[in-house]
Amino acid sequence: MSELTRESLVGIARQFYPAGFPAEAEDLSEPVPAYQRTPEHERFMAAWEKALAWPEWKKLMKELPHAFPEMGVGGGTQPFVSACLRCFVYRVEPMPGGERFATRIAAAVSVLAPVYVVYVTTQIWRPTYTAYGKMSGTHPAGAAPDDESSRLYHFSRPQLTFGPPSAVKPEADTLARAIEEILGYRRFPLALADESLPDLRVGFLNGEGPPTLLEALLSDNLAHLP
Repeated sequence: MSELTRESLVGIARQFYPAGFPAEAEDLSEPVPAYQRTPEHERFMAAWEKALAWPEWKKLMKELPHAFPEMGVGGGTQPFVSACLRCFVYRVEPMPGGERFATRIAAAVSVLAPVYVVYVTTQIWRPTYTAYGKMSGTHPAGAAPDDESSRLYHFSRPQLTFGPPSAVKPEADTLARAIEEILGYRRFPLALADESLPDLRVGFLNGEGPPTLLEALLSDNLAHLP
């Protein structure tokens, strides 16, 4: 692909998602939904099968621990229920009161087009304490700390930004550089993220509105990572 234009990216989306087949008109008595019996859906499934065997992705995942020796490394790929492979590096920092502040620098790499996005999520982990066989609750103030085997966390809703804060911009740049060098991919043009594709059936879409180009080529649920 020479240019990442609206026309070229929309054209790719049309190769993998059929036009028509509105969800509200779906015949729930059919064992296989009609949109899944289309050439476009067959190409979508084949793209995933190829991506799951992608040696360059495996190389990237092996390189990340070396590129980020002070951070944890994780994956967030959900095969066939989005359109991207995902990975992230993260750090968890203690906060007053026992909370932890989790920062993930993540990447979503399309399995349909040679594009990716790097983004950052932040989340607060609030501890609860559970004694075996007893009801969980807040740890009593002033009580001796337990070992972490009895500790559970309540997670706040993750906050996502495509503009990395200055504190983690070097890590975001390093992750982007690794993707471009190993995979040969280019950044998804965020100016086109909200481009609507109202006639296409994106089967994994959880939203109520029509799919966008970002959702179709990557995911509608980037914020939630393991």
